Amino acid sequence: MAEALYQITDQERARYEKTPLPLLVMQVIDGEYHVLLVSDEYCKMVGSDRESMLEYLNHHSFGRVHPADIVRLATFSASAIKYRECHLTYRLSIKGEYHTLFAHSKRIKTEDGTSLLLVTYFDLGNDQSQQSKEQSESPDMDLLTGMPNVSYFSKFGDDFLRKLLKQTGQVDVIYFDISSLHSYNDHFGFLQGNQLIEKCGEIIRASFQEGLTLRYVDDSFLTITAPSQLKKLLPEIQKKVADFSADKVTTVRAGVYQVKEMEAATSAVDKAYLALRYMGDDRHKVYQVYNTSVKKRFELRDYLMGHFEEALSLNWLKVYYQPIFNLYSKKICNFEAVSRWQEPGKPALKASRFIPVLERSGLVYQLDLHVLDHVCQLLNQRRADNLPTVPVSINLSPSDFNIDSFIDQVLGITQKYQIPHNMIQFDLMAQPVTIDQQLLQDAAAGLQKLGFGICLDRYGGENNDLSTETLLEYNFDYLKVDVRSFNTNRQRAKIILASVINMSRLLKIVPVVKGVEDQAMLNFIRSLGIMLSQGRLLAKEMPEEELSQERDNFESVEERDLFSGISHINVLDPYLETRDQLDNNFENPRPNSIFIVQSQQAKLVYCNSAFRSWTGRLGYADTEAFVKNCNGAAAGNYSRFWTAIDQCKQVKEISQFDWITDQEQFKVRLQLISKTDNLTAFLSDGYKVKNRTPQTDYQHLIKENRGLDPEKVRLALLENSNVGLFWKNGQLEYLGANQRFLDYFGLKLKDILGQLCCPHPNNDHDDLQKIMDQEKQLLKDGGALNDYLTLSVNDNHRTFHYYLSPIYDDNTICGLLGFIMDVTSQMDELNQLQVEAARDPLTTLKNRRSFDRDFGYLTQRDISVMMIDIDYFKTFNDKFGHLYGDAVLKKISEALLHVYGIGHCYRYGGDEFLVIEDFESKDRLRRNDQKVREYLKQVKILDLKFDIHISAGYVYGQAQTPDEVYEMIREADRMLYQSKDNGRNQISGGPSLYN
Repeated sequence: MAEALYQITDQERARYEKTPLPLLVMQVIDGEYHVLLVSDEYCKMVGSDRESMLEYLNHHSFGRVHPADIVRLATFSASAIKYRECHLTYRLSIKGEYHTLFAHSKRIKTEDGTSLLLVTYFDLGNDQSQQSKEQSESPDMDLLTGMPNVSYFSKFGDDFLRKLLKQTGQVDVIYFDISSLHSYNDHFGFLQGNQLIEKCGEIIRASFQEGLTLRYVDDSFLTITAPSQLKKLLPEIQKKVADFSADKVTTVRAGVYQVKEMEAATSAVDKAYLALRYMGDDRHKVYQVYNTSVKKRFELRDYLMGHFEEALSLNWLKVYYQPIFNLYSKKICNFEAVSRWQEPGKPALKASRFIPVLERSGLVYQLDLHVLDHVCQLLNQRRADNLPTVPVSINLSPSDFNIDSFIDQVLGITQKYQIPHNMIQFDLMAQPVTIDQQLLQDAAAGLQKLGFGICLDRYGGENNDLSTETLLEYNFDYLKVDVRSFNTNRQRAKIILASVINMSRLLKIVPVVKGVEDQAMLNFIRSLGIMLSQGRLLAKEMPEEELSQERDNFESVEERDLFSGISHINVLDPYLETRDQLDNNFENPRPNSIFIVQSQQAKLVYCNSAFRSWTGRLGYADTEAFVKNCNGAAAGNYSRFWTAIDQCKQVKEISQFDWITDQEQFKVRLQLISKTDNLTAFLSDGYKVKNRTPQTDYQHLIKENRGLDPEKVRLALLENSNVGLFWKNGQLEYLGANQRFLDYFGLKLKDILGQLCCPHPNNDHDDLQKIMDQEKQLLKDGGALNDYLTLSVNDNHRTFHYYLSPIYDDNTICGLLGFIMDVTSQMDELNQLQVEAARDPLTTLKNRRSFDRDFGYLTQRDISVMMIDIDYFKTFNDKFGHLYGDAVLKKISEALLHVYGIGHCYRYGGDEFLVIEDFESKDRLRRNDQKVREYLKQVKILDLKFDIHISAGYVYGQAQTPDEVYEMIREADRMLYQSKDNGRNQISGGPSLYN
C-alpha cells in the first residue's frame, strides 16, 4: 500500500512559509518527490508566485536548470533520500540569468513517523549571464581555471594520446583529486574553495608543461604526459597544494596509468581513476600506479556488483557458524554467523573480500538481512526438530542503519520465524568517522531496548580501535577481543590483554576472546577467568547443513541463564575480595574459585593458581580430588562448607566458615552470584586467619572450675561466628565489631570506630534514629532488646534481627553488646507463604487453596464451571523456554480477568485455569469464551507475537454442597478433554448432573 501524502497542519504551514530562508518541504513516495510547501522567501528568490512554483516543481521539470548541472541535481535528489543531510551547488535560471544556488537538504521525521525533506537555499550570485556568454563562446575551456575542460578532452584526448605515445613509446595518464573539497568549502566558504581549485590547476600545469593538463570534473584534474619523475614531482605537487590551502592539510592525491599501447583515452582515464580509488582513505600515500593488484580488486568489484542479486536469489551467499564455547561449562553457548560467497565451480570468497565492496555500494544491508533470515530459519527448524538451540551472533555494518526501515525489517524476520530476541546478538564490526555516530548510537540502543544483545567487535586483529569515546558513548553487552596479534611469550602483551579484560568487566561488559589458536593462549585466558571464547583451537566453522543436525555439547537454557549471572564476575578483582594488588601472574593473590551446585553436588568451573596451591596444602592431589571429597564427606570442614552454602538463599548473599587443619585456620567466604530453579553458582575467596599448632592435650584450655578461658571464647566469637557482633562504650561509640558484622554492610573497621551510628547511606533517618533511641534507653534501664529492622544494603533491602544487651562493670552499665543476623531470606519465605496461601504468585489469580473459602458461597445458586487448558503448552515451553511460557500464563490470566473479573478466576494448576461465575445463559457463556479467544489473537509475548489457542469445557447447574461444586469441576474437566479429542482450540459443554 502506497504511503499517504503528509497533511501539513496550519501551525506547521505558518511556521515554514514565514521562515526567513528560501525553503522547500518535500516528501518522497515510491521514489518520486512531492513538494508540499514553499516558503515566502523562496518565492521571492525565484521571482514567482507560490502556486506557479508548486506546479513547476511537482512536474519535475529541469527546464530552468543549467544543462551542465542536471545530472548533478539528479544525483543530489537520490542522495537526499539516502542520507540525513547533503548539499549541492547548481545553477538555476532566474529572470533570464543563471544564479548559482547552494542547496542544503535535511531529513526529518514528523510526530506520526513520516519522513520529510527540508531543503534550504542560498543565492551565491547572479553574474551568470556574462559567464554563460563566455561559456558559449569558449565551450572547451573551464571558466574558473582557464584550462581545457572535459569537452576539450572528449574532442581531442584520443589524438593527443596517440601522438604522444608515438613519440615517447609510453604515456603517463595522471588523475588528480582534491581530497575532501566539500568539507573544505563548508568550513572556509566557496570563495576560498574556488581559489584552491585555481591554485591546484596552476601548480599541476606548471609541473607538466610539455603535457596536456585540464580540469576534468569538479575537484579533479587530468594530465597526459610523457614519462616523468613521478616519485619526485607528485610529492612536490602535494606539498605545494597543502601549503596554499587554508588548513595546511587539504591537498591532492593521484592515480596513474602508464599507457604502452594505444587504447581509448577514456579507458586510460578510467584506469587512472581506479588506481586513485585503490588508495582508499590512506592520506599518507601520494599516488598509486595502476597494476595487477588494482586490476584484480576492481575486476572483483565489478564481478560482485554484477552478480550480487544473482548470488542472493541462487543462494551463493552461504552462512557458516563459528562455535563460541563457555570455558566453564565446556559447552557451546553461542555461534557467530559468517558469510561466504560460493558460486558453483569457483573458489569460495571470504567475507573480507566482498563485504567492503557491498558497504561502499550501500548493498551490505541486504546481505545482513539475508544472513539474519538464514539464522532465524535454522533456529526455527532446530526448534521444530526438538534440537537444542543457543543464541547466534550476526555481524552488522554501520551503514545498515542508513536504511530507515532496517530495524523494522529485522523485527519482521524474527517475527516471521518467531525467534526470541535474546537468541540474536548483533556484532558491530566497525565505526569509521564518516558514519553518523549519533545514528549508530541510537540504533544500537534501540536494538538493546528490543532485547537484542550488542557486541563491540573492535579490539585486536583488523578492528583494533578501542577508543575512549566508543566506550563512553556506547553501552555494549559484549566486547570481542581478537588475540591473534598477542604473543603470550611477551610479558607486555599479557599485561595489555589482562588490562583490557579487567577494564571490560569493570564496565560491566562481558569479554569474549576470539582467535584462540594455540594452547598457551588458551591457558592464559583461562587464568584470567575468561568464560566465552572462540577460535580454531576450540572448533572450526561449520556449514549450515552440518549444524542443522548437530545435537551434542550445547548449553541448556537453564545453564545459559545461570552463566549469564556469572559472566560479569571479575575474578581479577571480585566483590568479595579485599582488592590487594594483582601479582605478576595477573591473578588474584587469594584463593579464588567459582563452582556450581546441583542436587547437593558441587562442580568447580574456575579457580586460580592460589586456590590450587591451597588445596595442595590441604593434602589433595588436585582440585578434582578436593571437590570429590566435598561431595562425598559429611562431617567437619565439609559439613561447614554445605552449611554455608545453605545459608545463601538470595543472589549477593554472603556466608563464611572456617576450614581448619592441624596447620592453619582458613577463613572461607562464599557469595551466591547466580541461581536458577535447579542450579546455583558461588564465588569463593578466603584468607588464612592464623597458623595452628597441633594439640594433643586440651586441658590447658579448661580452668579449675571446669569453665573455658574467656579469651578463647572471645576469639571464637570474633573469628568463627556467623552472627554479626559489635560493642559500644557508655557514650554509644563503636569500639569494635567482628568481620561478619562488617561484611553485612560492606564496611571496614576504621569506618565505624568512634562513630555513634554505623554509616548507612540511602536509608531512612527515622529508622536509624530508632536504633539510637533504643540504645540510649538500654543504657538507662538495662533492659535487653530484641527487634527487627529493614535497611538498604548494596541497593538491596535487607531485614535484620538484632539483639542489644548491656555490659556491666561493678553493677554499672558501661556499654552494650549487639548481635545482628540477616533474616531477609526467612522473612521473604514467610511473606511468600502468606501470599501463596491465597494467590498464585505468577498470575496473581486465586489458587486452589481458595476453594474451601469460596465454595461455600457458590452453593444453592445457578453457576457455570469452566475448565480451560492452553493447547500444546508443554511444546511451546520446551521450544521457547520458561520465560516465554510464564509470559503466556500471565497473558491468559490477563484475558480471563478482562472478561470475567477478579472474583471468578483461578489458576487450577500448570496450564489449566478455572472460571466459576453465575450462570445466565449458554449464549452469554459462549460469547465470553469468544471474547477471551479474540483477546489472545496475535498478542505480544515479550518480544514476539503469537496466536494463543485454548481448549475449554464447561457445565452449568446448581450445587447444593461444596462437594458437588468439586464434582462440577470434574465434569467440566471431562468436557475439556472432549474439546481436545475433537481437535483442540474449541469449547464443549452442557448441563451438569446437578442441573
